[in-house]
Amino acid sequence: MHDGPLCSRCHGTALAGLAAAAPCAAAAPAAAAAQHLAVAAAALTVACAAVALTTLALLVCWLRGRTLARRCSRLALELGREQTRRAQAERAWRDSQAHLRRLAIARAGAREAERRRIGRDIHDDLGQHLLALHLDIGSLHNSPRLPGWLREQTGLLERHVRLTIHALRNVINDLRPAALEQGLRLAMRRHVDEFARLSGLRCQLDIAGLDGPAAAHAANAPFAALETVLFRLLQEALSNVLRHAAASNVHVTLRRDGDSLVLGVRDDGVGLAPGCEARGTGLSGMADRAAAAGGKLTLESQPGRGTMVTIVLPAASPGRPGRATGTAESPQAEYCE
Repeated sequence: MHDGPLCSRCHGTALAGLAAAAPCAAAAPAAAAAQHLAVAAAALTVACAAVALTTLALLVCWLRGRTLARRCSRLALELGREQTRRAQAERAWRDSQAHLRRLAIARAGAREAERRRIGRDIHDDLGQHLLALHLDIGSLHNSPRLPGWLREQTGLLERHVRLTIHALRNVINDLRPAALEQGLRLAMRRHVDEFARLSGLRCQLDIAGLDGPAAAHAANAPFAALETVLFRLLQEALSNVLRHAAASNVHVTLRRDGDSLVLGVRDDGVGLAPGCEARGTGLSGMADRAAAAGGKLTLESQPGRGTMVTIVLPAASPGRPGRATGTAESPQAEYCE
């Protein structure tokens, strides 16, 4: 070591060391900057790749959304067409059902008109001849100059003719019930009264929305046919109650419900077990008769809780002046002891 100033030799050595260390100190910041640039470049590359992937994903999603939108639009169009076709089919079905009902009513009207004509011809021709024959045989039978052995034969002839006239009246009544000549309301009332008298059951009759006299629409064959169907259904329903129900009360209703006539017969009898309604021919015959007139029959019954039979028939417009179709009058209730 030198206690004094550096010698030239030492000074030269120090300068050489400083000169050698200077490039190393300058190279360190450059390397750090290069490393930072490399990291930044890598990060930028990753960011660009992420942006590209995101853009690609968005493009794919947009394309798929556009495809789905087109498919949904196509499906919506097809659905609209299908709904249109279904609406047209339903409208055609309703039109065909209405046409079938009109045909059924027209057929029933034509059949009723023919039945009335046949009954009138039988009554006017054959009935009058049988009545004249019965009177002639009775006059011959009561003649004092008739021998006794022949009087017995004329008595038998008179009896046979009387039975024939009775059978002929039954045939005419089957063609067109005589009670309906005074109107459906009066015919039902008389039949329910007679049924209550013969059976001993307590019967209630409610009629609403119908005109009483039949003279105003007697010329309307469809409505007359509907009256006949309703009267026959009432007869069969009450007959079923008497034979099978073991009831003590019967409630009969007839009302107009819009363009339909509704007949209901309720009893408080033993009711029907499930499946029992298919065993007999009474209810099936009633259902067939109602279906032939364009209506339907429904049955509600529980064991021990009675039975409710409801018949709905399409009402032919009677065309009566001064009365709108479907107007209802005050219900009238009658009790038959």
